[in-house]
Amino acid sequence: MMIKAVLRNGAILPLEPLPPDWTEGKELAVEDPSVGGAEDIDAWARELEAAVRQLPAEEHDHFRRALEDIERRSKEAVRIEWGLT
Repeated sequence: MMIKAVLRNGAILPLEPLPPDWTEGKELAVEDPSVGGAEDIDAWARELEAAVRQLPAEEHDHFRRALEDIERRSKEAVRIEWGLT
């Protein structure tokens, strides 16, 4: 998993929440995103697209249905929170 962070006063500070399984003392690798640049990102995207093409169609359908369910539940939760239901 990759998260974004900044270097400030010699300390690396995350810009987003850390994964819950990252505990104190966990060793992490830090890379400079400006090194390698677009070629590395393009190569990664090609590898990812090749891996996705190998998934069976039913896996794509399962993932799509799961996303639709998450969206429905999220909207439902907001309606309840706002007192709309």
